[in-house]
Amino acid sequence: MSEEEFGEHDRFIILLRHGIAEERTGEMKDEDRSLTAEGHARMKQIARGLEQALPKANAIYSSPLLRAVQTSRWVEKAYRSRLSVNITDALAPAATTQQFLDLVASIKERRTVIVGHEPNLSENLRALLGLGASQSIELKKGGCYGVRVGADGVAVLEWLLPPRILRKLAEEE
Repeated sequence: MSEEEFGEHDRFIILLRHGIAEERTGEMKDEDRSLTAEGHARMKQIARGLEQALPKANAIYSSPLLRAVQTSRWVEKAYRSRLSVNITDALAPAATTQQFLDLVASIKERRTVIVGHEPNLSENLRALLGLGASQSIELKKGGCYGVRVGADGVAVLEWLLPPRILRKLAEEE
């Protein structure tokens, strides 16, 4: 997205799904599931690709669950720690769509990366865009939606990038 297309009061929000995490087991709490070795390696690449796609990001907001925080840290590193991670319960799997919408409304930064979980991210995207629940969409782990939110609050899906494209962008830097 070029700066000419980006209105003076528009915001751009990326909804990023966390990377590949450990499988669910009865012995481990869901919130303690970590990225796998492959998840860490891929998120390192994906985060670098994300930085290529949105080089002027101002903030990162993350679910408090370990795998989302670890994903957020890779994003933070890709931006050479120019922005810090803000942990919020509004992005936890148990959070409501209204909590997400309230978070988005409260964000003052113009370019934001939001790290969370499925199916929440897609449900929240539908709510942000004003789409009904009948539209079926889902992000792969490490994939993201790019949403422009106008000064009037109207949100438009600008793009959807699967993880393989983000990794490809990282190779071009």
